[in-house]
Amino acid sequence: MHWWISAALIVFGLMMVAALSIQAFSSQRLIEHKIWSDLLEVLSADYAGRVRRGDFASLPAQGVIRAWYVEDGRAAPAVPGYLAHLAAGRYSSEGIVGTLPTNDSVHVLVVDLPPGRLITVIDIAELEQQQNRDSVLSGLWALVLLALICGVIAWLHANLVRPVRDLAARMQAIDPGSVGERLPTTYKREEVRVIAHASNAHLERVERFIERERSLLDQASHEFRTPIAVIAGALDVLRQIPLPDASKPALARMTHAVEDLSETMVALLYLAREAAPAAGPVEVTVLHELLPRLVRDHEHLLRGKPMQLRLGELEPAAIAAPEAMVRIAVSNLLRNAIENTDAGRVELTLRGGVIAVADSGSGFDPVEAARRYRDSLRRPMPVRGQGLGLFLIGRIADRFGWTVSIEPVAGGGTRATLDVSAGVVALGGD
Repeated sequence: MHWWISAALIVFGLMMVAALSIQAFSSQRLIEHKIWSDLLEVLSADYAGRVRRGDFASLPAQGVIRAWYVEDGRAAPAVPGYLAHLAAGRYSSEGIVGTLPTNDSVHVLVVDLPPGRLITVIDIAELEQQQNRDSVLSGLWALVLLALICGVIAWLHANLVRPVRDLAARMQAIDPGSVGERLPTTYKREEVRVIAHASNAHLERVERFIERERSLLDQASHEFRTPIAVIAGALDVLRQIPLPDASKPALARMTHAVEDLSETMVALLYLAREAAPAAGPVEVTVLHELLPRLVRDHEHLLRGKPMQLRLGELEPAAIAAPEAMVRIAVSNLLRNAIENTDAGRVELTLRGGVIAVADSGSGFDPVEAARRYRDSLRRPMPVRGQGLGLFLIGRIADRFGWTVSIEPVAGGGTRATLDVSAGVVALGGD
């Protein structure tokens, strides 16, 4: 807005300066106007009549309009030298007709009136001086106008633009994690104060909302962790009691369900909190050691399916991220591949900082999976009934700067990749 107003003022000023310049130039043309020729014709005809009547004394010899009758061979003593020997014709100091050898500002008409010539002169020096003064005054007004425009632009910058920029800078400098931090409301301009008050009111509402969400999150964390811990403890007790063989698969499924739920809770609670700047040691996860464990942990999902879950190439690599987050992201990729493959194999590889899960089945639609993944990223929470898998992978990837892609493999199957190269760190001792 500041630049638009400044540009409008500058254009307005240039138009005004151009108008004043045109007006000053046009006024200068008055001293060359045809009116002087017509006036000289009328006056010369009147004076010629007087001369014919012998009334030489009535010819004006002083003032703006002057006239002389000059007989051949005898010049009147009051006639200026540059006029005494002019032939009949019209002359002007402005050069529009015959040029006069003088600096006087005059229009002259010389007519033959035997036995001599009648010289009629109109002195326009005073008019020319007045027009020159008006031109100078127009130039001064143009400078004053330009100075006023520059002053208005400077005033806009000092009283509107700079305070708004200062307000924006202070707004950006507010730490989201701080409590009670507000914008100053001591600005001189009322408009900026109104914005500051409105922003502070908004910050107050956001702070109360965050406080309610944080309180709810803390309570939910406690309420969910307690029953999960109770169930996990009960499962440990059941595993120590002799049970029929038929109950062991159910007990194993319950144990894995509790573990999955615990991991999901850890991920949700971690992602719900604001990412804090690194102030201490960064947690590092060794991928080539974690991935084999994840494969073993998911082998129970293959029961009843003619398929294999195996490890491919594993390049040594470590990333700056909590192990729980990596575990959750990779586990969801593995589960998706296993659940959508009826027969064949699922292979996990690590190469160049990219974790890849490829399956040879045909039950997994990559187009539909990609669509669900994109939709999940657009929502603050996943749609009920679609699960948390893709949602958690997308949110974890966003938090750590990773990228996720799902694409079909030539010959059948799907390949899901998790590119964690942005967080790769050097291994100690390498």
